[in-house]
Amino acid sequence: MNNLKSILIALILIVSLSSVFADDNSAAVYTRLGIDARSIGMGGTGGAFLDNVSSAYLNPAVLADVKRIELTTTARQGMEWDKGHNAVALGFMIPTGYVAAYWQGSNVSDIDGYNDSGQATNSFDTADHNIGVSYAAKIGKLNLGITPKMYLSTMDDESMTGYGLDMGLMYHLNRYFNMGFAVRDVVSDYDGEGTKVPREMIPSIAAFPIPGLIIAADLAGNDDFKDSALRVGAEYWLGVKDDNEIGSSLSGIRIRENATWSDILSKTQAGIRAGMNDGAFSAGFGLRFKMLEMNYAYQMAKESYQNDNHLYSLLLRF
Repeated sequence: MNNLKSILIALILIVSLSSVFADDNSAAVYTRLGIDARSIGMGGTGGAFLDNVSSAYLNPAVLADVKRIELTTTARQGMEWDKGHNAVALGFMIPTGYVAAYWQGSNVSDIDGYNDSGQATNSFDTADHNIGVSYAAKIGKLNLGITPKMYLSTMDDESMTGYGLDMGLMYHLNRYFNMGFAVRDVVSDYDGEGTKVPREMIPSIAAFPIPGLIIAADLAGNDDFKDSALRVGAEYWLGVKDDNEIGSSLSGIRIRENATWSDILSKTQAGIRAGMNDGAFSAGFGLRFKMLEMNYAYQMAKESYQNDNHLYSLLLRF
């Protein structure tokens, strides 16, 4: 009962905070799209529970809970104006913690060009890349993580480079409740000319009331909460039992047995999920095997000029 009260109080605080900030937007907005279909299906949450290699992007501290070599890739479809958005992440354990690297890229092709007189010229392409290297370590119940990263933008024959730094922590209150806090772009220079990427602070909570069920909430606040978005989501995995070998949070995420490719499709589990990201609905499902996980997410557009998105993620564990 005390655990339930703590969860309700934390959820109320996050919901209350989300109502007092205004809207804003700025550089590197593509880096706020998310790179994991499982997270997106749960409304973009994950700062306190997403213990797979995609956390290098969301909250590097969570990486300290990952126990295997992991490789993941994500593709997004359905974006407006022929946009593309893709991501890849790879991570592995070292004696002092966990190391991961990720890349996400956004591009627009065949943009009509015009000269100063308004006459049509050749079409051109534009692309943005965000590359990060993360390190996470565990100190008792506390996880700490850091991600230095680079921004690279190209338009036709011109390019710009910049940098940023993310930091995060996560605390395992007990086996039923985690709390996280990440700060993205603590320092930044998007284009090498001093353009700042809005600093994003993300307090988050996650509850694991029964085996296989996760309930989560993140509050993403740009520019020290001048602009904020509340994200909430839930997920349930079928076939998860109360087994300490599956994970301290009873989520069934960590798979610790040794495996070979001959039994890659063993230990099948199926998950369903839904969430809200700043009022926009999302949902998805996943299939998990011993060494392979596949996830799909549907994300409803927030604005009338945007399109609904579909995300597909593939995760391999070795």
